[in-house]
Amino acid sequence: MKRLFYRILNPFRTAYRFIFRPKTTGVKCLVEHNGKFLMIRIAYGHKHWTFPGGGVDRGELPEIAAKREVREEVGIEVEKVTPIGEYFNTRHYSKDTVYCFYSKVASDYFSIDNNEVAEARWFSLSEIPAMQSFAVREVLNLYAKRSI
Repeated sequence: MKRLFYRILNPFRTAYRFIFRPKTTGVKCLVEHNGKFLMIRIAYGHKHWTFPGGGVDRGELPEIAAKREVREEVGIEVEKVTPIGEYFNTRHYSKDTVYCFYSKVASDYFSIDNNEVAEARWFSLSEIPAMQSFAVREVLNLYAKRSI
């Protein structure tokens, strides 16, 4: 039911962004386990592979938002997130500042929120799917520039 709600709401969100061009703040989190990175496919919208992430709530720190989004989308409680940079995005008719983080986890266990996430899997850098969100390249470029 919630997934259907997201699918119905998505075109209205796009129309709002087209008309008002809001400034938004988001996060992405590169979650690593044994050299593999956790990627998700969103259950609504573009359905491309991407990294866990989402919007930063009013008054919320980006680091807290990154932890919350990982917990909500894939059920992982990350203890520490390390900032790796940020990028600016004007796709989808808004002006997004996206803060990117890295976290290493001890277990490969995850549990997706079926309302928001259609699928999640671990990929090595060489296995990352071609059908990916533009954000994947942005996050990986920031990751490559940092030594963690």
